[in-house]
Amino acid sequence: MEPTTFLFLVGFAVSIGGWMVHEIMLAVAFGRSTKRQENERVAGGVDALIPQAQGVRASVLVCVRNGKRHIIGLLKAIEKQNFEGKWEVVVVDDDSTDGTWQELESFHEIHDSSFALRTFELGNTRPGKKEALALAVQQARGAALVFTDADCLPASNAWLKRMVEPLECGQDLILGLSLPRTERGPGVLGALQAWDALRIARSYVGWAELGSPYMGVGRNMAMRAAVHPGFETHQDLASGDDDLAVQRLVSAADCRVHTLTDREAQVDSGLPQTSVRWMNQKRRHWSTAPRYARMDRLRLLFPQLLTMLWLVFGLLALTSGSQGGVLHIVLWILGIGLGSAWLTAVLIFRSIAKACQAPDHWFHYGWLQPFGTAWTWMMAMTMAIIPSRDQW
Repeated sequence: MEPTTFLFLVGFAVSIGGWMVHEIMLAVAFGRSTKRQENERVAGGVDALIPQAQGVRASVLVCVRNGKRHIIGLLKAIEKQNFEGKWEVVVVDDDSTDGTWQELESFHEIHDSSFALRTFELGNTRPGKKEALALAVQQARGAALVFTDADCLPASNAWLKRMVEPLECGQDLILGLSLPRTERGPGVLGALQAWDALRIARSYVGWAELGSPYMGVGRNMAMRAAVHPGFETHQDLASGDDDLAVQRLVSAADCRVHTLTDREAQVDSGLPQTSVRWMNQKRRHWSTAPRYARMDRLRLLFPQLLTMLWLVFGLLALTSGSQGGVLHIVLWILGIGLGSAWLTAVLIFRSIAKACQAPDHWFHYGWLQPFGTAWTWMMAMTMAIIPSRDQW
């Protein structure tokens, strides 16, 4: 075997091996969060380490635009929450044109529950929902702020309790999960969306457990009202109300971050049901990445660079091996490497799906790893060319 072919194969092995180590490291960290929650359940839950506030314990903040179809379902689900003390739900209608405000007024008239419902209406706002969120945060009276969206549904009646209790035990920020279990695309598109949601969850939960939190999802996130960082530094972006708020919060102080992955603490959400709309949504979300801290950007870029390296080294080894008459050996080595990486991705995805108590048929979506990666790269390459049309 020619020395150049050997070196290309070594480069391939090192880069694909590094990629697998990275994937396993995040999966182990994700499992650490799940194990901690299991231990807390065995111990009988979380005991407050500081006195609970005498005023409003929690404010659930919901910003909605043209959400007539979903908002009442969310409010009815929130009514079923088992949560003691004073709490409230603050809903801001951000310039809806489909009758959302009328739906809220009608529900407000018949509302009679353990929490206070407070509704506000905004008009002529800029793209995105930062103005609506700023108003919701300003109006909130709770010691804890819990964020969700109109098209989400709590997975259990203990959701709010699970999100708030760690804050009352001294945590500053709670990162929960939101998986597309209510609406998503049909067939392969829906499978890719589920794969992508669990992949993202593994990343931000895993890095938070490793001591480097970098984002959360605004559909299921909570923080102490006293530490909310505001949106002043990224008002120019339509997105980023969740992940850039986390970026600012963890960089400004010694922020104590807690992750929740079990089913009780999740919310079920929906995703666009066409590939074009989903692609636009992903582009809008990714527009915030350049504002991340430098080390966070490098951490997220690292596995992509490794993937590019093993692809390049693999192609070079194929060319060199073909010219040197050892193509059969090169094919065996590349096949073993690629097969091992694929199997690693499948097993890791299955473990994450089981830890999140995802539907059983989701367990097999890990086989979509190559297709999902190709889809992600395609969206990334078109992001700079075609601007997102989704503003909310």
